[in-house]
Amino acid sequence: MMKNLYIYITLALTLSMHLIQAQCYPDRHSTNWYDGWVSCETSPNPISSYGETHWIMYDLGYDYVLNETKFWNANASKHLDYGINEYTIDYSLDGVTWENLGKFNLEQASGTSTYQGIEGPNFNATQARYVLITPNTNFGGDCFGISELKISITDPFIVVKEEDGFNASVFPNPFFENISLRIVSLNENTPVNFSLYDLMGRTITSNTITISEDSQNYQLPINGSALSVGIYILKINQNGKEKTFKIIKSE
Repeated sequence: MMKNLYIYITLALTLSMHLIQAQCYPDRHSTNWYDGWVSCETSPNPISSYGETHWIMYDLGYDYVLNETKFWNANASKHLDYGINEYTIDYSLDGVTWENLGKFNLEQASGTSTYQGIEGPNFNATQARYVLITPNTNFGGDCFGISELKISITDPFIVVKEEDGFNASVFPNPFFENISLRIVSLNENTPVNFSLYDLMGRTITSNTITISEDSQNYQLPINGSALSVGIYILKINQNGKEKTFKIIKSE
């Protein structure tokens, strides 16, 4: 059920994201100094106890489950000494309260176009939205920099909390005729009940669907074309666990 994705974070001045591919060196990295993050002045670290440091913080935009990492150090041949050596990683769900992953070391880059980076620390299924890297030392340069970071993540939708029982979403919304349910459950052998209500709380239809581990998406037996345009309430229930969705019938 676990599906691994990858976040590729390109540390360019434009903050753009890209993945460089090659036949023999699929993870090779550019030797241009501007294809990366460079810090030549310290500033207040998001963790106030660290004081003023060089640092870079990533907002992943969602509470992901983080796993393996891979780093590409500063790879411009004239500025290999910018590359970070010892660094600290912290992570957070809200950007305010931080947990420390540890201190680590990164090898100096080769300065060649075939440089493929090295494996970094493993978050070991840690849930976080923010990742903070604070370099402590480099290889002697006046500035600090790295080229790129790759983080392996797990699709957050399929990480189901025990107290929730299942994750569900409804699409499309608004809908015209058909409406489908995406569901991932801890109890795949238990049927899922659903009920559709109008805004007065009157039941329009109720039914049961059978789910399996082979699929996450199920079209609900609801005749949307027979419904009036407006707002409806869809309730999903399994083993006493319930989720409620406001859905809109469009023209």
